[in-house]
Amino acid sequence: MPADPQTPLSFTRLHLVRTAGGAEALRRGLAALSDADVQHLARSLEFQGVLEGAMPDLLSALRPRLRQVRPERVGSVERMCWRPLERFLTDQTEVVSGVPWIVPRRLLRPLWALVEAANADLVDQLRRRHLTACFDQDQLALDQVAHQITDLAAFILNNAINIPARLKLSAAETAVVRFMARVLKWHRLVMPNVRYFQQAQARQTDQVQALRLYSNWYSVFELLDTQFDLYVLHLFEMTPNPVDVIDAFPFYFDTMTEPSGLALQWLHHRLDNIAADTATLLARPPRIQPAEVLLDLSDRVFLLNRLATRLRRIPLFGPEGAGADGLSALLRGRLGFDSVERLGEALIDWLHDVLMGPADKRIRAINVLGPLAGIYPLLLLLIDTGERASRAHKLRIRLGDKAIDNIDRYLRSHEMAPQARHTTASNIAPVLEMCRAFGKAEAVTELERRLRR
Repeated sequence: MPADPQTPLSFTRLHLVRTAGGAEALRRGLAALSDADVQHLARSLEFQGVLEGAMPDLLSALRPRLRQVRPERVGSVERMCWRPLERFLTDQTEVVSGVPWIVPRRLLRPLWALVEAANADLVDQLRRRHLTACFDQDQLALDQVAHQITDLAAFILNNAINIPARLKLSAAETAVVRFMARVLKWHRLVMPNVRYFQQAQARQTDQVQALRLYSNWYSVFELLDTQFDLYVLHLFEMTPNPVDVIDAFPFYFDTMTEPSGLALQWLHHRLDNIAADTATLLARPPRIQPAEVLLDLSDRVFLLNRLATRLRRIPLFGPEGAGADGLSALLRGRLGFDSVERLGEALIDWLHDVLMGPADKRIRAINVLGPLAGIYPLLLLLIDTGERASRAHKLRIRLGDKAIDNIDRYLRSHEMAPQARHTTASNIAPVLEMCRAFGKAEAVTELERRLRR
């Protein structure tokens, strides 16, 4: 049975974990540890790793609990070496082409062997200094060791000859190693400013203002002109909404002339991921999906539209920009017209349920109609080619006519008390706004007048 997180340290539980025979016994033992047990065991295992020169396998098994408890870590010289990369490390083994900031942990070991072999005497000296500093709890000495080992790794990765051939790296893995070398080389300037923003983030609810006032970006821009995209990449990883970062530094994004660089690669990857998630939800038959899935779809479309709209305000992705065609092609290719059209037909069915459906269908339709009718015009904008004869334009006309016709026929065939009219007007208001966005403003105004009578 799992221990309460507040349970005091128990050496009995620790002994059971250390002596567990088999994966199942180890799993049960780890699940039973309290937070105090995890902190003690992690520190003990890390000291063992420092003394023996290699971290025990048990520490890897403990990692899921370490993410929850987040105790102070003893670490090792090797761990200190890669500390500037911690934000980008992942447990996945495959490298993603075109996404060099996703760094699989499996690459660290062969690269560490390369660093260690390049200057074994210095690494041994740093290990001894690290061990002494750990037992003395001398943080200043530990920081000095961290700086030296990171600088050594940066020098080796940036200057060693033919690393891809020596380690038999693929093209995607080579790009990741080059990114790692770049982060290590510039971390002395980038990281203090990143930490400065991280500490100040909680003081300012407006993320754009927080980025401008607390990120100390001006010193980075002056001293790190050609590497500013590396700094922006850190901020993208730390900030919930990438649009806030773009709004904070318009002078940087508005002067871009080529769709390249880390910042734009990150934005392209993020947009593609949101579009892929949206496409997955769109591909499911909407009429039989739970309301939670449909509401998640509306949230995804809102996020996708906000990011795409902000990107189109950057000259590079504007109507005349070099990246405009690629942005539009990505959205249309991911979302697909057929899935968008099917959702539009489902909206008309839900409108019918709101007006004349049985009670259970009416309640469900009311819950999903508002959010989905609100985002549907945005969804059509994302896949529209901008031509008057486009499929998206024809779909707007057809769905708008259907919705107006259904509401008109319902009002003609039903006599309603004033309260019922008010309720109906409230329930179908999102559909009326959708029709207004489709160019049916005059017909919508007339329907609203009849609902107010």
